[in-house]
Amino acid sequence: MLWRKFKDEILQLTGLQRIFIFCAMICAFCITADYGIVRPVSNSIFLTQHGTDLFPYAWLAIVPLNFLLVELYNRFLSRLGVLRMFLAIVLFVACVNTFCAITMTKLPFVSFFFYVWKEIYIMLLFQQLWSVIHSTIHMSQAKYLYGLIFAVGGLGGIFGSILPGFFAVSMGSPNLIFASIPIFTVLTIAFIYMLRHSCVTQENPAEPKPIRNFMQGVSAIRNSKYLSFILIIVILMQVATTLIYFQFNSMLEMAIPEQDLRTEYSGRIFGIVNIMTVMFQLFGSFLFLHFFGLKRSHLLLPLILCFNALGSLVIPSFAMISVAFITIKAFDFSLFGVLKEMLYIPLKQEEKFQAKSIIDVFAYRSAKAVASGLILLLQWLGFVKMIDCMTWGSLFLLVVWAFVVYKMFQLKGETPEIETEKSSGP
Repeated sequence: MLWRKFKDEILQLTGLQRIFIFCAMICAFCITADYGIVRPVSNSIFLTQHGTDLFPYAWLAIVPLNFLLVELYNRFLSRLGVLRMFLAIVLFVACVNTFCAITMTKLPFVSFFFYVWKEIYIMLLFQQLWSVIHSTIHMSQAKYLYGLIFAVGGLGGIFGSILPGFFAVSMGSPNLIFASIPIFTVLTIAFIYMLRHSCVTQENPAEPKPIRNFMQGVSAIRNSKYLSFILIIVILMQVATTLIYFQFNSMLEMAIPEQDLRTEYSGRIFGIVNIMTVMFQLFGSFLFLHFFGLKRSHLLLPLILCFNALGSLVIPSFAMISVAFITIKAFDFSLFGVLKEMLYIPLKQEEKFQAKSIIDVFAYRSAKAVASGLILLLQWLGFVKMIDCMTWGSLFLLVVWAFVVYKMFQLKGETPEIETEKSSGP
């Protein structure tokens, strides 16, 4: 019955809507395919040249670069328009990635920069994609279409992770980055066609008084309790994820010292993450929203992840840390992504494009700086090698996240009209 309902909803879409959704899926596929390549490559080379102890400093370095790029994005979006802004970003990213691929093994600083850079440009690409999607798809359609778009994106991640997962030793880790060029070409073509069939035009990307700089975006978030709660949720999730990520890399560095073998292991781990992500996106998000509704789904997600953290406490091994990392990243890219994106649908268009960029680009990545502060504090106290110390921190953050979600949905008169109850039966 659920499949029949899903099929009926798809058949109700117009031809133009289907073209838009198809192009959006191709864009999501390409962005995650690129990330599936550059993430294990940058991670492995960073470990080889700098080691695990420098990860907190790399995450701290994300903050100023993140601030600069988000500030430039918000300033130039209203001047250039959505399409030209996107083209400028893609061209710049392609040039930077090519330069880093050529020089990163010769200049250690470049590998440090590339690790930081790839964390931000991926979020900028996703920010523009999802801003266009939010401005075109209605809440009633989002229940099933968002999971589908995320699932195709997950397939892109699986496709991308094949290269580092199986060819890093034969091709060499840095050479894999050149695969980004054809991926960006397909991404650009798909984005242009998607924009043509969207409710956003290049000349009018926002309402008459758009947010033009970083501080105006911060002010918009500060003046909205609803946006503030979304910001807190994003930060809590990312700090908890980063703590587990640091544990994983600490044990990976000790278990697999050779660079290209480490790249292959990381590529296969992220390949598993992407496979689980696709499964959650195809079935998990739709079933969650159908049976529990948006509010209960948001409450259940951190509670489920608490059991994942507890598993690492019971069995503090490299295998269990790998499982914990796979699980939280799969949920981050699937259920959390779908549920979070649905919270933006009722917002004003200027909030979807620019206030959202501060949350989903600046705060999403800069949350790693918060995790860095915690890790450096633990290093200073001499506890950083204790796996259970990191896990207890993640567990605490997940509990706080559930409490914040509960308070967010208690807002009356200030929360945009979003559907919080579960759907009726098919």
